[in-house]
Amino acid sequence: MLNGAFDDFIWANIDTLNKEDARLLDLDDKQKDEAVYIWLKNHKTWYDDIYPACINRGVGDIATEMLFGATPVASKIVSNLFVAMAEDDESNDRDDLWWTCAGDMHIDTIVNASNFADEFRDNVYLYLEHSIENYVFDRMARLLENEKWERYDEE
Repeated sequence: MLNGAFDDFIWANIDTLNKEDARLLDLDDKQKDEAVYIWLKNHKTWYDDIYPACINRGVGDIATEMLFGATPVASKIVSNLFVAMAEDDESNDRDDLWWTCAGDMHIDTIVNASNFADEFRDNVYLYLEHSIENYVFDRMARLLENEKWERYDEE
């Protein structure tokens, strides 16, 4: 599914990641945002977990770009997107409009906060951290092993 999507990310961060006790948490926020962005762009089914049901895949792409893309958007704009999608949905079910597994909460409790985007981004990262970390470190081990064999073949 990922087919090397993380390879450039891994090589760009190899000095931090290739340490004995390294964790994804050791990366700075921008690098963690990039990891989440790559993950979500390659696993769009996870949108169902992190975004409320009123946010379809197309809007999930937009939200992902706004939250984790190279140029994150102001919190108020992200908040407005979530509110607009909830208002346009025909459902009156609070779960459909506001529930997210990321943070295990109804986000209508935080959507109007001035730091909504940051708080939601943090919840998404924590929700995905284990899955991303397992993949990145497994992939890094394979890349380093392949590099070792490529160097051996050149000798």
